[in-house]
Amino acid sequence: MASMTVTIVCRQRWWLKYYLACVLTLMQLTGREPNPERIAFWVGRGLKVEVR
Repeated sequence: MASMTVTIVCRQRWWLKYYLACVLTLMQLTGREPNPERIAFWVGRGLKVEVR
């Protein structure tokens, strides 16, 4: 049986932390909950997973 080494690299786009900070700030200012589907959509776009 042969062994294999896999490296998983997860990178975030430069704007993701600013987006999440703005969502948190607006949530605290307005007292409303964000739409989880929209948050998941943008986090999915902001993360890049690479398997080497």
